[in-house]
Amino acid sequence: MRVSSALLVALAGCPLGAAFAPPLISTSSSRSTSSHCMSLRPVYDELCQKVGSQFDLKYTDFTNVIGGQSWQCPTASGTAEWLDESSPRFLTGVSFLTRENDPAVGLVEELTINVWMGPSYDTPHMLLTFGEAGDGQYYVTADYVPRGPNVLGSDPQYLDMYYGPDVQRAWSDAYPPPGQASDSFPLRPAYEFEARLLDSPCRISVVGMDASKASALATQHVERFLAWVDQAEPIPARSRGAFNMRDDKLRQYFFRAQFQLQARLLGEEVGSVVAAANTGPTAEAYVGGGS
Repeated sequence: MRVSSALLVALAGCPLGAAFAPPLISTSSSRSTSSHCMSLRPVYDELCQKVGSQFDLKYTDFTNVIGGQSWQCPTASGTAEWLDESSPRFLTGVSFLTRENDPAVGLVEELTINVWMGPSYDTPHMLLTFGEAGDGQYYVTADYVPRGPNVLGSDPQYLDMYYGPDVQRAWSDAYPPPGQASDSFPLRPAYEFEARLLDSPCRISVVGMDASKASALATQHVERFLAWVDQAEPIPARSRGAFNMRDDKLRQYFFRAQFQLQARLLGEEVGSVVAAANTGPTAEAYVGGGS
C-alpha cells in the first residue's frame, strides 16, 4: 500500500489536531464511510470517556463564546470543546476536537485529545491526533510535551520517568525499521516552526497503518499518560512559577502554529477562530468572555 504525496502533504499539519467533540457523551460521526473503511470515532469516544472520568471534567463556554464550537467551510467542518476539572487539581484544561475533511483534501477524519497539565505536577502535556486518512489507511500523531525550566535530558530522573524504555519502545514499534518494507510511513514534522518547538524526541507521526494498529497505538498513548497522572506527586510550590511560565510559552507557540496552519488551510477569517478554539484560553488566543 503506497501513500500518495498529496496525502503526505495534507497530513503534515496533523500533530496539532484540527477540531473537537464533547468528551463525556457519544460523538458518533454522521459521515458515511465506504465499505472498506472504518471510522475510529468509537475508539475516540472511549478515550474521551477515560480522560473525562479520570479528571472529572466539565464543559466551559470558551469555544462557544469565540464562535468555534462548531464550524464549517467548503472543504472541512469541525467541532471544539474546552473542558476543565470540576475541582481544579491537575490541569490547565483539555481539548476534545474532531474534524471531517473533503476526501479530496487527503484526510477524512481528525480526532484530537490534547491534555494540558497545570503547574502543580511535572507530568508532560499529552497531545494526540488520529483517524482515517483515506483509502483504508489510518494515521496517528502522538507526543508527550516536555515541561519545566530545564532542558530535556539535563534531569535523568525526569527523562527516565517520562521518556524511558516503554516510550522509546512505542516509538520504535510505530516506525518501520530502516531498509524494511512496510505499509506505514513516517510523516514529516509540522511545517510551522512554533509547532516543532513543542516536539519531544519520542514524538510519533505515522500514516499507512491499519485500523487495529492505529487504535492500539492511540489507546496505549492515553492509558500510559493516565497511569503517570495516577502516580504523580505534586512538585514543590517554589518550582511551580517556573513551570507555569514555560507552560504559558508552550501554549502561545501552539496557538501561533495553529493560526498559521488553519489560516493556510481555511482562510484567515475561519482559520483564526479554529486556531483559538483548538488551543483553548491563552493570552493570545482568548477573544471573549468564556469561563
